[in-house]
Amino acid sequence: MMTETEESIFEYTPNTEDEVEEQTGLILDGKQMSYVGGGLKEIPTYLGEQYGPFIENLDLSNNEIKSIANLSQFSKLKTLVLDNNLIESKQKLPKLTTLHTLCVNSNNIDDIEIFLNEVKKQFPNVSYLSLLKNPDCPNFFTGKDQQDYQRYRYFVLHKMPNLKFLDSSPVTPTELKEAKRVGQFMRVARPTTDQYKKIEHKDADFASLPQDLREPGKGDATFNRSKYVYVGRESEGNRFIVNTQL
Repeated sequence: MMTETEESIFEYTPNTEDEVEEQTGLILDGKQMSYVGGGLKEIPTYLGEQYGPFIENLDLSNNEIKSIANLSQFSKLKTLVLDNNLIESKQKLPKLTTLHTLCVNSNNIDDIEIFLNEVKKQFPNVSYLSLLKNPDCPNFFTGKDQQDYQRYRYFVLHKMPNLKFLDSSPVTPTELKEAKRVGQFMRVARPTTDQYKKIEHKDADFASLPQDLREPGKGDATFNRSKYVYVGRESEGNRFIVNTQL
């Protein structure tokens, strides 16, 4: 039987037109809450204020959420599902020590290290994590092979060795042991946004050759088709090249 306080919370009536519209897709079932496909841009503050103290499982899939904010009042949250949203790598998460399951499949996480550092710090007891179909999660959904995916798993397990389940499969003792050994080397280097800008700016400094140097016979360099193919010192083609041609 619910207490008087719990009854008043589950009988909550939205106070504004925006809240009325937002609550249209809200489904409550005991300690579980789902708000799927409601077009949410962020996690509404009133959800935590009204339901946070009692909700253990929260599903906000198929929305347009970019930031995992407004969760601090879900003090008993154990499972958080945010599949098919717009979650980005850089997050400012609240401290939730009760959370053990986090699903963020099909989002915009393009730097797994930045995201994992924050998750590990703020959700220290997460043991079930799923990141499939994110830009920085190589797997068959994104056209990568099994070796790429395994390297990714080693890196994630190096960062979060307490995981019991990653994506679609459990973590094995052998895999965890290997992750501790090589995981730190499995991170794929990616140019930062600033580095991309520097490369683009550098390329912009190059100009085309002057017109008078583009004509045949002008300038010190020439361009033509070679008669010989030479690959390496031990190439079979070396038999046909005399010293004066080296």
